[in-house]
Amino acid sequence: MLLATEDVGSLPVLDDFDESRANFNRTVVDKVSIGLDYPCCPQLTGTSSKPMNMGLQFLLPLSKLNLGIEVKGEDVHILSDEVKETSVPIGTERAEYYLRFLREQGLISKVKGAKACVTGPFTLASYIDRKNLMTCGASKPNIVTALAKILSRSCRRLGDLGFDLVNIDEPFLSVMLGRTVLFKYDQKFVVETLNMLIKEASCLSAIHVCGRITPLVKAVLLESEADIVDHEFAGSPSNLSAYSREELEKAGKFLAYGCVSSVSPRVETVEEIVGSLNSAVKTFGPRVIVKPDCGFAGMLGIPDAYGIAFGKLKNMVEAARLVAKSSISGKTP
Repeated sequence: MLLATEDVGSLPVLDDFDESRANFNRTVVDKVSIGLDYPCCPQLTGTSSKPMNMGLQFLLPLSKLNLGIEVKGEDVHILSDEVKETSVPIGTERAEYYLRFLREQGLISKVKGAKACVTGPFTLASYIDRKNLMTCGASKPNIVTALAKILSRSCRRLGDLGFDLVNIDEPFLSVMLGRTVLFKYDQKFVVETLNMLIKEASCLSAIHVCGRITPLVKAVLLESEADIVDHEFAGSPSNLSAYSREELEKAGKFLAYGCVSSVSPRVETVEEIVGSLNSAVKTFGPRVIVKPDCGFAGMLGIPDAYGIAFGKLKNMVEAARLVAKSSISGKTP
């Protein structure tokens, strides 16, 4: 995994998975063609008339099972005080097609592995009745736990399909784990809830939390059973001081290091990224995985957003290869 490259998943292109899948297929081919080691199953952007996002990918199929969740447009509501459980894995249809497409197109042999993302239970719960933060679904432990049990079956399904890396996306943790833990949750509850998913993924596992790495975020992720802790550093350079090499090595963690901005339309040069990666290796040691800060879906609407996103990814891949080569030879690029 030394300086292996991956992407976070989302891209600034409209979702057409339920139609021609031309956009979906194109993004897969383009990811492989630029040399990503672990390309992620694409997460594409919905429209106002047909919304899709990291929450709806899992909540829409859940709502169709009549388990207490209702989806209207982008609004998600709980119909009772609980979410009923199901043994059916949800939200894996895109990942199943993605892996099949890689194999049928002869692309699987060109990558080190395939990556899929599962929206974590706290973030997924935050989409439910989200108009008020303190009363949203994430504030209700029974809802979070029910979603964790359901999502654990999705993780098991992805492992059974043959994915090499399953990433649990939990951006809401950067809000929930600030100076204190919101909703009076204790740290043990958060760790055990995340581990419910991780234990079912029979492959490498990661937890992605964007924004500033608070002491609570670090403590939870280091205590979790995830193999990889995943953060942004290009947009949050203060995160360089969040972990020490000793802490990561003691916990047996890899660090997925966001080295290009997922917000700025400026394409970072190879030289800039090389400098950032050299700093990461110097600070954290060799257990660094190379990635963008976050997904690129937020760039939709910027002229040539797709070209910009892939320009960043292409330069990132080239920089990672240069730094990996120099690490072996002992010469700084």
